[in-house]
Amino acid sequence: MTIHSLHRDELLARLETGETGLTIGEARRRLAAGGPNEIRKLERKNYPREYLRQYVQFFAVLLEVAAALSFLADGYAPGEGYDILGYAVLGAVVINATFAFWQEYKADRTVEALLRLMPSMVTVRRAGAAGTVDAREVVPGDILLLEEGDRIAADAVLIEAHSLYVDMATLTGESRPKKRLTDPSEAKTVLDAKNVVFAGTTVLSGNGTAAVYATGQKTEFGRIASLAREVKKRPTPMQLEIIRITRILTIAAVLVGGVFFVLGYLAGFGVLVAAIFALSLIVANVPEGMLPTITLSLSLASQNMARRNALIKNLDSVQTLGSTTVICTDKTGTLTRNEMTAKEIFLAGGETVTITGEGYLAAGEFTIRGERPGVRDRLDLFLRAGLLNCRATIEDGTSFGDPTELAIVAAARKAGIGPGDYAKVEEIPFSSERKMMSTITEKNGRRFIFTKGAPEVVLRLVSTYVDGEGRVVPFDEGEKQRVLARADEMERAAYRLLAVAYQEGEEERDLVFLGLVGLMDLPRAEVYEAIRTCRVAGIRVMVLTGDNPVTARAVAEEIGLSVDRVITGDDLGAISGADLRDILRTEDVLFARLKSDQKLAIATALQENGEVVAMTGDGVNDAPALKKADIGISMGKKGTEVAKEAADMILVDDNFCSIVAAVEEGRTVYFNIKKFVTYILASNVPEIVPYILQFFFKIPLPLSVIQILSIDLGSDMLPGLALGSERPERDIMKMPPVVKNDRILDREVFKRGYFFLGIIEATAAMSAFLGFLFLSGWQYGDLSITGTELHRQAMTMTLLGAVTCQLANVWTLRSWEFSAFERGLFKNRLLIVAVVLELIWIFLLLNVGAVQVIFNTASVPPPYLLLLIPFPLILFASHEFYKYRIRKRMNLQRTDTTERKTELCGEKK
Repeated sequence: MTIHSLHRDELLARLETGETGLTIGEARRRLAAGGPNEIRKLERKNYPREYLRQYVQFFAVLLEVAAALSFLADGYAPGEGYDILGYAVLGAVVINATFAFWQEYKADRTVEALLRLMPSMVTVRRAGAAGTVDAREVVPGDILLLEEGDRIAADAVLIEAHSLYVDMATLTGESRPKKRLTDPSEAKTVLDAKNVVFAGTTVLSGNGTAAVYATGQKTEFGRIASLAREVKKRPTPMQLEIIRITRILTIAAVLVGGVFFVLGYLAGFGVLVAAIFALSLIVANVPEGMLPTITLSLSLASQNMARRNALIKNLDSVQTLGSTTVICTDKTGTLTRNEMTAKEIFLAGGETVTITGEGYLAAGEFTIRGERPGVRDRLDLFLRAGLLNCRATIEDGTSFGDPTELAIVAAARKAGIGPGDYAKVEEIPFSSERKMMSTITEKNGRRFIFTKGAPEVVLRLVSTYVDGEGRVVPFDEGEKQRVLARADEMERAAYRLLAVAYQEGEEERDLVFLGLVGLMDLPRAEVYEAIRTCRVAGIRVMVLTGDNPVTARAVAEEIGLSVDRVITGDDLGAISGADLRDILRTEDVLFARLKSDQKLAIATALQENGEVVAMTGDGVNDAPALKKADIGISMGKKGTEVAKEAADMILVDDNFCSIVAAVEEGRTVYFNIKKFVTYILASNVPEIVPYILQFFFKIPLPLSVIQILSIDLGSDMLPGLALGSERPERDIMKMPPVVKNDRILDREVFKRGYFFLGIIEATAAMSAFLGFLFLSGWQYGDLSITGTELHRQAMTMTLLGAVTCQLANVWTLRSWEFSAFERGLFKNRLLIVAVVLELIWIFLLLNVGAVQVIFNTASVPPPYLLLLIPFPLILFASHEFYKYRIRKRMNLQRTDTTERKTELCGEKK
């Protein structure tokens, strides 16, 4: 037999204890045998060692080797800037290692949040005497003494309870207080047992005594902690793509460097010269500023999301949102307002009353279908009866109490109905077992009882009703079936129903039936459009709710969700993993009466189907599913601390629309990163080409290492960051989700970056270099100018040729597909700042002596700067024409697809 199904004597015998509790010696023995009552902490990490581990990651090692080679090269070729390069690269390593370590450190706090929910001291009865002990010393068999405000230390079965209500929200996410009873329970699961209290929950009111049966890891909290610890989160697409990008670029850089080392050696330049040349090519190929720019771009995107009520905890998760294919969302408070509204009243006399006005504070009107004389008086009686049986209040524009009761109070308020001369005497509270509530009032020395509750419960206590003439007449079986049929119609319309009755006296029997009220947690006004946006964007929306199936389905269909099948929590328990995957692959499913821990199975099945899953949750039991999902989303208002710690994103307003806004930002980040990776790669070509030409032709070095570094870690970063902060593209939410396997560094990025825009920039840089030299009277093959003022002026022209082209490049790359002119000249303020700073940078290179010494530049006569003008214009016009051709080709493809569909439809007809 289960522990919660035992009677008191059987329970105490099973636990080998008694009502007087354990002896002191027995408690110590059990503590020694079973261990302390605590959730086992994660094995204490050696955080200094964890931090140092970041320096042996692939990318970190690569940069460390590059830095070491830079210092080595500086020893053989001092004054070329290799030492500055080495220090700069090491700085990038430290920044990235510190950031990665901090992300992992925050993740370890998920289970620690559980520990903060456990009390430190508790009251127990041992050897017949009550006393306070450390919560860690509680053992199975201890008798807990529970009082209002206590946080419960262990899982225990009640042996006494006096009006005991417990807040289970930290464990289940349910906000309604749960009444606890002592009667043995036949519930299938211990969480459903009404005679059990759980570690980490809180006593709201009343008191009781309970026998402990589970402590530490064996409690429900401990089980969840273990599950959360075991769940492994998949690497985000961004993490995988960053690894892939760095490896590809690194391999390419090393191969290029290796090839030219061999060519240089075979050409007779010697090992040292060839090695320094190869290192210079590697430095020119590796975009040292790319990872810092990606990190900053993700950070900016997270700030944009915060402004749209979505707080991102893990920066890598920003881009994951762009790949989301399924959003698993709760209903109450996320799709709906979590604000009940009375929409329809069915009076016992047969009239139907509709009520306008949404929300607790709004005004409203009552429209009566089939109105007869006296119906207004009967409506007033109904509303007053409901009002007198509510603890909720609305005063001074502020609402207090249960949402269901607030809806009734708001309806009475709309009609101008108050409590009148009735004074409250006593309350018989609602419980999940009774499914009803009654209030005893007094008026003019007479007592009345007003009752509200589930129709099937209240109608069993009804003997009469108020008919259409205002008379109190017998409530026979025929009338009962008529009312139940009407109740069924209202439930199918997604109403939550309450029956209202009254009687003179103090007993809940022989009641007079007044009618039914239909309440609805209305969908948020903006959620229909958000659902439509998801559908157009190729994102499935699945509702996972603890609500009843009929209501959940009605709400889902009202907001535009297609539902092929409704699966309850009990149904889910009988479905195998393979069958669940098949169902999720082929059908639109709504899950109702779902327990929080069943979300983990759904998230796992969806991921095994290849989906990228965003999952909402608010309770402790949701933590494993939130951690398992690709994007775990906790509610900001009603979410527990544990759920927030386990999640990747927190919804400040608990609103589904904020999820959709975050997905839009995630997609935007993907394309923005694609843009600035293209932008950065384009600047690599004018860094590489000058070295190759200088090596094989008799020309001075066109670009120094320090100048390359000034581009990668200086002039490219801020414009690249500005690209990373661009607003969403016009049709971003009309595209399908970014496939997990889609690459940022794909063929198109390589083509545009290296072989299109990069070639134009390299041509500009070398044209500026050689054009300046030839116009200054230089003769081909004269290397004697190396290190002279003329040489520094020529290198300055090379640098400016690349930088000015990048200024044009950043404008045309603001849109990946559409015209740059559509983006608006002043929409991206960061870009304006970046361009202004770039112009200031150019001025400093040309005019400030200290800057010129560091970056090996010199002043250039203004007429020669005219050499720089044509190429930025050519680059901008060429890329805009390239995008125009892409749009034209895509439009032709869309037209062709539409025509084929039309032909197929014609053939079918």
